[in-house]
Amino acid sequence: MDHVDFLGSDLASIAAEKAAIQKPGIPSVIGAQPPEAARVIQEYADRVGAPLARHDVEWGVQGAEDGVRVRFGSKIREFPTPALIGAHQIHNAGLAIACTEFLKDFKITNAAIAQGMRRVEWPGRLQRLQGGPLVSILPADCDVWLDGGHNPSAGEALAVMAREWRDRPLHLIIGMLNTKDKSGFLRPLAPLVATMQTVTVPNTEASVSAEDLARDGRALHVKATAAPNLEAAAQNLSDIIKGPARVLICGTLYLAGAVLTQNG
Repeated sequence: MDHVDFLGSDLASIAAEKAAIQKPGIPSVIGAQPPEAARVIQEYADRVGAPLARHDVEWGVQGAEDGVRVRFGSKIREFPTPALIGAHQIHNAGLAIACTEFLKDFKITNAAIAQGMRRVEWPGRLQRLQGGPLVSILPADCDVWLDGGHNPSAGEALAVMAREWRDRPLHLIIGMLNTKDKSGFLRPLAPLVATMQTVTVPNTEASVSAEDLARDGRALHVKATAAPNLEAAAQNLSDIIKGPARVLICGTLYLAGAVLTQNG
């Protein structure tokens, strides 16, 4: 669910807008979909004559200790695990590799794909921040991560990662836009965080106020505090963190951009 102000208020409506990119005779490589979206995509593909390559039908992907396996019928292609963090990136990598299988104009060797998997970078998507003025405010034994995800699916993906991070307390610094589903993003994360600092996204008219976002967090039983800016949010956490901890800055790519401007 995203861009509902433009695309529609339910998955079927959004899928109908997205499905219209399909072209006659051109393969359409489809990732995992909920049933209502899959049905709309199939109907449009049938109407225009676009052959479908669907996840878990014409292709599939599986992560393993030694890499990623992408299946096409009885054919298996094996690659290194992508350098991007998060279990959801296994599926994203499989989808990209499936495109090289079904879209015949792409002539990309397995060696080139393997190199891309090892070297891929995506700023603002579960990116570890190693230094900069904002990071320096926080305790030295505090890991700082940045992610620009902003919809309920992104919240769920971050929650999966947060469950793997249970070795130390997780604190959020978060800002969001007023066009997004704030509660939908926060709900999967709420049980997994120790505290939350909310900020108004700098230089962004569509930002939710820090105070309103803190209220949304408290409604989900999160210990949430509104901070006047990113530096104050980091200082607040520095004052309350005792021992090793993890900080995740998240909620919108606009906030990620502001953070990287200071700390990139």
